[in-house]
Amino acid sequence: MSCPALLMVFTLAGSAPTSPASTRPSPSPGGPSVRLQFKLPKAHFTAAEERVVRITLRNEGNTPVEMRDPFRDADQSLTYTLTGPEYPEGRSVSWRSFALLDPAYILTMDEAPRIRLDPGKAIEFVAYLHEWFPATRPGRYRLSAQLRQEPLIATAPPVEFDIMPSSAGPASLGIYVGEAYEQGIMAAWLQDVGGQPVLMGCHYDDRDAVEVGGMSMQAATVMGPVEPGSTEVLFPWSNAAPDGETAEWFVWRKGASLRAWAHPATTLEPFRFDLGEPPERVVRPPLRTATGELFVLVVGAGGRNLRLIRFHSTEEATEVTPGREVGRVHLPGPPVAARATLQPDSIGNGISVLLVEEVQGGLDFHHVRTTRSGRLTRVASTLVRGLRALPQSEPGLWIDSAGRLHAVLVAATLKDPQQAMLAELRYRPDGRLEAPARLKPLGRLPSAARAAVARYNPGTSRGGALAWAVLLEDGRVQHHDMWQGPMKTRYPAAVPMELYQGGYNYLLTVNPDLGPTFESLE
Repeated sequence: MSCPALLMVFTLAGSAPTSPASTRPSPSPGGPSVRLQFKLPKAHFTAAEERVVRITLRNEGNTPVEMRDPFRDADQSLTYTLTGPEYPEGRSVSWRSFALLDPAYILTMDEAPRIRLDPGKAIEFVAYLHEWFPATRPGRYRLSAQLRQEPLIATAPPVEFDIMPSSAGPASLGIYVGEAYEQGIMAAWLQDVGGQPVLMGCHYDDRDAVEVGGMSMQAATVMGPVEPGSTEVLFPWSNAAPDGETAEWFVWRKGASLRAWAHPATTLEPFRFDLGEPPERVVRPPLRTATGELFVLVVGAGGRNLRLIRFHSTEEATEVTPGREVGRVHLPGPPVAARATLQPDSIGNGISVLLVEEVQGGLDFHHVRTTRSGRLTRVASTLVRGLRALPQSEPGLWIDSAGRLHAVLVAATLKDPQQAMLAELRYRPDGRLEAPARLKPLGRLPSAARAAVARYNPGTSRGGALAWAVLLEDGRVQHHDMWQGPMKTRYPAAVPMELYQGGYNYLLTVNPDLGPTFESLE
């Protein structure tokens, strides 16, 4: 994926423009000699990832140079121009024009300060091309620049880079459990780039939702290529502080092998665990504790057992160790839906799993949890009559500060597959059912369901807030504000479905070029 760095060089020499072919100034004796150097880290990018150019302004002459600082957000003298499939006529941007167009950006000054560069001295700046020139269309792009500060005028020879055709796969969200304030959210997914699957990660938040109209997306990070045939990329939920010292994990599967990436592994040489045969399902999400352990729950082939796999690493680790199985429990029958969660760090690292089995007359809910020794045990099974599962539906789970597990599932009645119902269950800290299940009619869906999701907010500020959504066969989404009717999303809803509850409720969708995106349900 990486390519040799590219340099774009232009020079300043008095008031006369330099020749486009020139890369070295020819100053008059004792006159100014300033070089501005652009450096791209590689020549090929995906649309979703960061595209950064590093700029160095250096005085290569024998006398000091005084000028306005072209790297301050008030500057209008240095103009960048990008031409390519997204901008066939070219688009020109200065630092100041970009700052004024961004509603979330605060311009720090009206006029750039003057600077003095002594001979041999330099200053540097990093420009985020993916923000200044948003582009998703694949093809070759040409970047150039011109500086105009009388009497200095210079034009840069252009540099070229490619945005590669690619397509995003399903994403997985990672949230911090028990945080007092929403810290934002991470997503992981595979991006297919010319037949090569690439592991991607990205951070989102809605702190500027009012200004920018929703969720803000940082540029994606390319973690590295993975083996062809890799599937089910997952990002863990965690009860560790987001700025903690524990290892950051990504999980995926290749056939019968679980793969996990964290320091010191690479994406092509990850942590591994051989399951023996492809599983019925990998239960979402993986769980990362405050101690740096990663737990992955897997429903075995045939759906007759639930296995707990543990990986471990730290930021100081020097070896890639194999995962190991630390728990297994028999299941009465194959589940049609499953979800895992973990307790807030304040009450321990306990794990709970809810598995939903279709049986005659209704749905059987199985609560499996870890004991103090870390073993798995099935502590409760609850039959809720009159319900059927919706296709590709996941329960929502939340463990409150008292250790009670709250569970919710969007289902349908046995008599009418379009009559949506909400089943809510609550379990005591010992894992047993606290009260009979509550059933709440949600109304009749306008068409057949293709997938469904329900989620509690796991934070402490709004812990327990509930949201749900159903993806209809026609691609529209019906959600908890039933009176609004189904909404049409800009991009297709991700399946398995996922919700995020920040300042607003958001549905995860998939932009094929940029990967995971979020659309507000309000």
